[in-house]
Amino acid sequence: MERLSACPLCGNSNFSAYLSCRDYTVSHETFHLQRCAHCGLVLTNPRPHDRDLPKYYQSEAYISHSDKSTNLVGQAYKAARTFTLKWKYKLIQKHSLQKPSSLLDYGCGTGAFLLECTKHGMKIAGVEPSSTARTQANEKTSHQVVSAIGELRDTFDVVSLWHVLEHVSNLNETVTHLRDHLKENGTMFIAVPNLQSEDAKTFGEHWAGYDVPRHLWHFSRNTMEKLLTNHNLNLINVVPMRLDAFYVSLLSEKYRNGTNGIQAMAKAAFEGWRSNRSAKTNGEYSSLAYIVRK
Repeated sequence: MERLSACPLCGNSNFSAYLSCRDYTVSHETFHLQRCAHCGLVLTNPRPHDRDLPKYYQSEAYISHSDKSTNLVGQAYKAARTFTLKWKYKLIQKHSLQKPSSLLDYGCGTGAFLLECTKHGMKIAGVEPSSTARTQANEKTSHQVVSAIGELRDTFDVVSLWHVLEHVSNLNETVTHLRDHLKENGTMFIAVPNLQSEDAKTFGEHWAGYDVPRHLWHFSRNTMEKLLTNHNLNLINVVPMRLDAFYVSLLSEKYRNGTNGIQAMAKAAFEGWRSNRSAKTNGEYSSLAYIVRK
């Protein structure tokens, strides 16, 4: 385990205890979240060393890397993903300055979004560190996916990170690299869980959005805006990902009660609806997509 001594957003070294959560997916270990006393960033601290992080992804339950759906939650994920892929494509078309022809999907998993973009004639590239997921992604995209961003030289009209930034260990270095690969008139789309959402407050330590230790950073609107400002990126818009409230609540209910029976599914659906209803007033949806430019 390694312990961060300074906040990557503001450099402050004063942290306070925030929450303790279990890894419900792989190890069932308990991890601790801390909050920066200066800027408010919440981080998993201490956390596994980079060399040890891959073992926390080695589970068929981690469907974004395996593409398998052996249980109800996995089937729900894949059903939601079918809708979400089309929604993401429409989103990048709507919020790009001009019709985008090239896209880099960072943390592309098994390549589902890249495949969707190729259907519309876009030039694509992906970065995926997991060899298992990368193999599947390359089968779908005719070998357009690499293991690290340093292997790429091109710049792109669109750079996308769909629930990826919270996973990267070198936060500032990663954002710098992504900015360098964005064209001057390009647009970046960064989707992350929102720890200020109503479902996060409802489920507390069982909230699936924490997903320790795979999620190393836990963002609010304020801390995400601070990160973007630090890297001279301009926030253009923030878009809710409403479907996430239902999927996250389904997982969270399973973590809280150890079951996904009919009653638990009904409760999860209610909590997802309640979270979205609350967010209509305060904007704090379960997940938010930040749309940014240089």
